[in-house]
Amino acid sequence: MKVTPAATEQLSKLLSSEEHLSIGLSGGGCGGLNILLERRDSTTTTGLNIPGTTTVKFADQISQTYLTGGELDVDTSIFNAAFVIKPPPGTQSCGCGNSIQMRDANDTDT
Repeated sequence: MKVTPAATEQLSKLLSSEEHLSIGLSGGGCGGLNILLERRDSTTTTGLNIPGTTTVKFADQISQTYLTGGELDVDTSIFNAAFVIKPPPGTQSCGCGNSIQMRDANDTDT
């Protein structure tokens, strides 16, 4: 997963040195899997590191499998300031952008 410079900058403002952003998946949503972003205490939790960043980690192996190749960005528009996950190529996302449809883990188009 790529973390954009804008997202990295925003995370540096929001997270303390003992925290990281955890990116995970849970069942539900209009696409089948909700994307969850959670602030976590790095001293008491583990996660799977994302190359190139120490402030963002995958919550678990399943999240890593289905979100590798995607991008974490930040939308700073005046009415919708939020982190945005752009799923990997070939992954279907819903219209609201908060969930994805599971793809074959063996898909090599990413």
